[in-house]
Amino acid sequence: MALSDKLQPGKKPPVIAMVAGEASGDTLGADLILSLKKRFPNARFVGIGGQKMIANGFESWYPLEKLSVMGFFEVLKHLPSLLRLRKELIQRLLQLRPDVFIGIDAPDFNFKMEGILKESAIPTIHYVGPSVWAWREKRLLKIRKQVDGVLVLFPFETAYYDKYGIPSKFVGHPLTNQVANSPDKDSARQQLGLATGTPVTGILPGSRSSEINLMIDVYVQAAVKLHHTYPQMKFVIPCINQSAKERVALSISEYGNGIDFILLDQQAQLAMAASDQLIVTSGTATLEAALMQRPLILAIKLHPVSYWIMKRLATTKWVGLPNVLAGKCIVPELIQENATVDTIALALGKLITDENMREAQLTEFKKQYEVLNQNASELASDAIVKWAKLKNG
Repeated sequence: MALSDKLQPGKKPPVIAMVAGEASGDTLGADLILSLKKRFPNARFVGIGGQKMIANGFESWYPLEKLSVMGFFEVLKHLPSLLRLRKELIQRLLQLRPDVFIGIDAPDFNFKMEGILKESAIPTIHYVGPSVWAWREKRLLKIRKQVDGVLVLFPFETAYYDKYGIPSKFVGHPLTNQVANSPDKDSARQQLGLATGTPVTGILPGSRSSEINLMIDVYVQAAVKLHHTYPQMKFVIPCINQSAKERVALSISEYGNGIDFILLDQQAQLAMAASDQLIVTSGTATLEAALMQRPLILAIKLHPVSYWIMKRLATTKWVGLPNVLAGKCIVPELIQENATVDTIALALGKLITDENMREAQLTEFKKQYEVLNQNASELASDAIVKWAKLKNG
């Protein structure tokens, strides 16, 4: 079936299937749904998504959390259930025959599914190109057979897809439309009940349970160590869900030494806005912090097997997106055995006192905001319409 036969509003409201694999994908999907609804107001959106997508009218067949697994070892541990879920999902989609399938990130889960759907004449589009610039570039040979197009978030990515003959579109990063560029710190602190002059450090332990379990105890102990030097310091920790909040609270009860930590239900942007500096687990949150003009350090630990594999396959010097975009190390990266209580406390202390370091970060962050501010969801919708040869009206 030709793509031109699909998704014509005059015939019937389209069914648009999506699968998001984690919190950042839920945010991307929610914005994309709103943008596509402008073109197809009666469209039905189904698949796997989080609370933000659901709030915008998405019908989620399975909890997003079932896909939120990070690292080779962690994925291996959950592999049987992930494979069962994907098999069930493919069967449902082949039976439903949506007008288009959009896989949002989660490449190891989505690309296999996209290939099967494409073989069955269902148009497939992948939103958020996998990090082929960091490792496993040759997988583009396989991806070429699995998708009709890839929407990428960073300008340097399109060259990789051009090289392999895969349609791609740089859409910018949706976070530029979702965060305030250099938000008002005092206003955010008032919302948290803090005095405007209070020094604040934000702690972002991650959105996946594996990240939180590996990092939160170290972060809490580093905060206690930093508090010895800065006794007026307050620490704000946004928690992705109730389970994460309980895990963070447990760590504080064991290691917090009576220090006042402020736990938030999600509200990561409020935590960032209120903070003078941040410690962030690697991921989209590092870019979010940069776009909000907040100095930060990055820390991450993986299961030893996951780290061993990643280290041997990686082709980029840096983990954090701000550093990748800058082409140099502007944000300190504390990885694996270097992510200790002492090193994190020391790095935060340096970030607090070294004005040159802070200014170097902020100067680069401003440039990155300008490059990535492209109204991503609208551009993504335009590309979807074009690749599927959709007609409005």
